[in-house]
Amino acid sequence: MWLDFKSAPYALQIDKAKFELCKDVAAFANAQGGLLVLGVAAAKRSDKAMEVATDLQPFPQDRADVDRYIDTLNDYLRPRVAINHRWYEDRGRSTGQAGSYYLVIEVEPVPEPDRYVIVRRTLNDKGMFADGLAVPVRHGDRTVYLPSEDVYRLINEGLRSRDALSTVSASPVQELQGAADLSLDTLQRLQDWDDEPVLMWQSIPPHPVQILPGLHSDNGVRGALRNQDVLRPVGFNFFDNTNRLRTYEGGVVVGQDHRWAVWVRPDGLMTAAAIATPAMLCWAMEARQRPQRLNSLVLAEMTLEYFRLADAAVLPLIPGTWRHRIVARRFVGEHPRVLGPGGSGESIFLSDGSAASMDTWDRTWPAIGDPERDAYEALQRIYALFGVDVDSNPDVEGNRVPVHRFRS
Repeated sequence: MWLDFKSAPYALQIDKAKFELCKDVAAFANAQGGLLVLGVAAAKRSDKAMEVATDLQPFPQDRADVDRYIDTLNDYLRPRVAINHRWYEDRGRSTGQAGSYYLVIEVEPVPEPDRYVIVRRTLNDKGMFADGLAVPVRHGDRTVYLPSEDVYRLINEGLRSRDALSTVSASPVQELQGAADLSLDTLQRLQDWDDEPVLMWQSIPPHPVQILPGLHSDNGVRGALRNQDVLRPVGFNFFDNTNRLRTYEGGVVVGQDHRWAVWVRPDGLMTAAAIATPAMLCWAMEARQRPQRLNSLVLAEMTLEYFRLADAAVLPLIPGTWRHRIVARRFVGEHPRVLGPGGSGESIFLSDGSAASMDTWDRTWPAIGDPERDAYEALQRIYALFGVDVDSNPDVEGNRVPVHRFRS
């Protein structure tokens, strides 16, 4: 097991610090695991082969948000890496102020079949995230990167192994979960949202199919996306009146500029997403100097419209128990998204709001198949991210989001 000292916590307000955290954790996961000790300075001495601790620099607990650390790792590492953490109080061992602590992060080694962990972004010469990937590994007391020729060799070996073991496959549930996660990443990339706050809705079938029945039919999924019975002609929904449907990876994609998108894959997976900015979910908030605040009306209407599509047009095509999912990404960051109680008139914009408590939020439930009920289940889960009671939304009645609240 490896040990690495850090004199200060990772300052996740900047991309460089996010990359450093991901790099350090990935390197340990690609080795035999290890401990990151935050609050201890270290230096290499001429009489020692490796770095040794030189100074104690504990810090207040509010300088290291472990939930944000985990969210950052989940966002940028593939596969995901398990970590544990523990705080240790200084108790006067250093010259630090009272109430100072050391943070120890234990990194689990990744299982051999999943090796190697990659960081799915790199840094440009300005210290900002850029497209690319890195494979950090430990070399003595340093972290280095797997050379490109080794990465190329591993990819080719993996492809050959996959072909040789083609008769041995993962369970359908495992395959679908991996495909579901990949669908989120893919739709995000298609919309150029890798650095934007995004809310995603997803429907996962009970088992995969090769081609979803009626996927490209005018009387099936494609027709349902093209001819939506929206709640309001000028409302918040997933309808594109220009009919810009296109085929992507054998499925159907429809999207509007940089605001929202829907993708139904041939295996039955359905994913929709909307950007959480004034362009969509925070509509009309910028004029009131609250561009990070979600509009509760838009949130409720788009959620209901998603399930009116999914429950009616897609779920009946594959019998069995589907799972619905709602995912928020980058809801904290430098400017956290905010949600407050709904209301009428100006109260929808001006009532007190609460900031998102985690950067990434991922919740699922067994699909009910009733759009009003499934919309309620989704809103209940996303409202919990902000610590707000879903019943404070005036478009919620009991355990439903009724259609009549929006019909015009």
